Amino acid sequence: MRGLPPKSLPLRIVIHSEAGLLDQLARESDALILSPVETSLEISARVAQADVIIVDVASLGAPGLQEIRELRFDRPVLAIVTPSQAAEALGTQAKGVLLQGTTTAKVEAALQALHVGLRVTDPAIPTGVATAPKGEGSVHANGTVLTPREREVIVLMAEGLSNKQIAAKLTISEHTAKFHVNSILQKMDAQKRVEAVVRAAQQGLLSL
Repeated sequence: MRGLPPKSLPLRIVIHSEAGLLDQLARESDALILSPVETSLEISARVAQADVIIVDVASLGAPGLQEIRELRFDRPVLAIVTPSQAAEALGTQAKGVLLQGTTTAKVEAALQALHVGLRVTDPAIPTGVATAPKGEGSVHANGTVLTPREREVIVLMAEGLSNKQIAAKLTISEHTAKFHVNSILQKMDAQKRVEAVVRAAQQGLLSL
């Protein structure tokens, strides 16, 4: 995002939700500084100096979409939506849209990508719906090459699966899964799995 340098986790996040999303992230993530909306979204985001704002449209409904439209604090917004809300959310100023029920690891990766100026759209949203506006930071590969198997593995990494779970999903040994994960980390020049997922998304190798 213009005017803000890239920043590693932890990020300051303001969340507006009525469905326990704040509790979920607080329980499962130690990489985020989380604040609820106390008065209005605008005021809460400014007071907390939020790096990224989450609006749980799935629990808030139409008022959540309206809050995103009216927000004047220049920080990226991640909208959590149901499939039927995706198109309308993509028509707001939200830079990221994820479907309800997404994993904490995927939310973390999306937040980091949004903070460095990327757009994030859940791959489960139909292509015709998830078309980003022209000039809004489309992401393209920068030359990093992942094998077909590594592409399968990094999608599962983005879902927060362990090596053992990845092995079971792909019907491979845990040793082989670990080999692919390590190869991805090396290619992405990453120390952590979330970091590798974010960089893959930044390079257009993965849709969050």
